[in-house]
Amino acid sequence: MRKILIVLVLAIVALAAWIFAGRQTSEFVDRYKTKEFTSESVHSVAYEESGEGGTLILNHRRFKLAPMNPHIGSTKENQLAIANAGKVFAFGSLASDDDARLTSNVPNGDVAVLSWRHGYIFWPNFSNRLPELTCNGYMELICAKSTGAKLKMIWRSPIHDEEASLIRIEISDASR
Repeated sequence: MRKILIVLVLAIVALAAWIFAGRQTSEFVDRYKTKEFTSESVHSVAYEESGEGGTLILNHRRFKLAPMNPHIGSTKENQLAIANAGKVFAFGSLASDDDARLTSNVPNGDVAVLSWRHGYIFWPNFSNRLPELTCNGYMELICAKSTGAKLKMIWRSPIHDEEASLIRIEISDASR
């Protein structure tokens, strides 16, 4: 009888933890492992300044740069580049001199991939009238230059929400 009571208490505690801390648990696990469900090659990159942080346009898809707000502009070599934490990653030569939009094509030999991912752990969402299971969705940009420089940017958004937040920028082997 005591074993049944202990199992019942543990089951109730686990259920309560899933209901009240499922989102936080999911976000912790998602740092290490997510599941990709589609991806596409990126051929063009553009930047539009639009108030807070601006917008990065990958092919034709728009991604806000808030809340991290990295600096995006042109280099001395007239390349579109992103700078964060003292490191710079150049996407490629600027294709236009438009003041409202900086545009670049991904150079031959470089690789740029945009993938859509989601977490493995779902949690109950009570924001609607009926509870539903939800998880975070992630958009991940990975760029690799032939010189070895790499860029990784990740946006997070609950699956049923259209507004994504930039949560991570990693630049490695960047030349300055």
